[in-house]
Amino acid sequence: MDHALDWSSMWFDRDIEQFLRINSSLPIKILKGPRQVGKTSLLEHLKTHSPVYFDDLQVRRRAEADPRFFFDQMGSKLILDEATLVPEVFSELKRRVDESRRVDKKLAVDYWITGSNQTLLQRAVRESLAGRASYYDLNTLSWHELPHSTLEDFFFRGGWPELRKDSHLNSTRYLNDFIATFIEKDIVVAAGIERRDAFAKCLHLTAARIGQLWNSADVARDSGVDATTLQSWISLLQQNGVLMKLPAYSSNLNSRLIKTPKIYFEDVALATRLQGWVEFKPLYLSSQFGFLLENLAITEVARSFTNRGLPASLFYLRSKEKVEVDLVIELPNQQFIVAEVKATPNGWTKEQHALVDSLKIKVVERWIISPQRGANFKGVRAIEFKDIFDEIGRLLPEGS
Repeated sequence: MDHALDWSSMWFDRDIEQFLRINSSLPIKILKGPRQVGKTSLLEHLKTHSPVYFDDLQVRRRAEADPRFFFDQMGSKLILDEATLVPEVFSELKRRVDESRRVDKKLAVDYWITGSNQTLLQRAVRESLAGRASYYDLNTLSWHELPHSTLEDFFFRGGWPELRKDSHLNSTRYLNDFIATFIEKDIVVAAGIERRDAFAKCLHLTAARIGQLWNSADVARDSGVDATTLQSWISLLQQNGVLMKLPAYSSNLNSRLIKTPKIYFEDVALATRLQGWVEFKPLYLSSQFGFLLENLAITEVARSFTNRGLPASLFYLRSKEKVEVDLVIELPNQQFIVAEVKATPNGWTKEQHALVDSLKIKVVERWIISPQRGANFKGVRAIEFKDIFDEIGRLLPEGS
């Protein structure tokens, strides 16, 4: 229920806003993303469509009773917030799109649909709106959108708009509530998961393993489920914007590459919370700090693409000799950026350079991504977290 947030005293400019304003698409536009990332607030901020809140019981009842009459009264440019609460509207939306195509091409059909539960939303769209809807992704705020942030801010408050707007809000309680309601309740119920305790355990075990080679057999065993069930749960969390999978880069030119993926959280504060951290200093001194830093960098890079309406084609690189490079970023023109993530900028090893060279790909730049400013090294540029969005934009081909 994003409209419940009070944005009157503070508004965060969203990088995706420019893309949404200029992009033309199918008659139905779906803005996906977890609960409380600001989906409806963003669409309202555009001031192009009127909101309809289906979490309002009276509104919901009127739409359920007669969807056709309901839309006749509401106008042609609407934001349908939490539309999955009224499944009846999807067949009516299909009828309106088809009628506009068949009978009157000038008939305006221009609706935004938002929904936090992607399991329910994709089910409804697949059944009624296939070929009639465009998808857009929104997740939590990035460092580029919060340029004055610190590492501690992101590790404990993430990019959650409400936590960033109200510094007095208890982040531990907020994130605990999010995990308990959205992840362990809404997603679980929509997917029909019966073993809720095992699902919760899987979530915590996954948080403990971010940035490591993903061993699904170990996590399945420790969660008390089979590998197929575990994989379906991981896919479900990916679908709902909670987890992201980072595949290993593979090449026919180097048979010594590891092919096991890694798992990260879409917002690093969720991983921090699930790992149980409440203070920055112990976290900073722990073995998890480097993995959490990688998590933050990788999601920042991913946002630099998705907030431009582009797919994020990201990989990591590791050889069987355990030489590793944290991030391989493929640009739309089949050129690459290759990056290491470090708390303090320093150079690459000769083994890392050799591993990248062995791929025979067109690498336009090699980076060290760090939360602090640093000097460039020979053949390697130092990039601050807050500059990732602009630096990737500089290297994107014109028209991307």
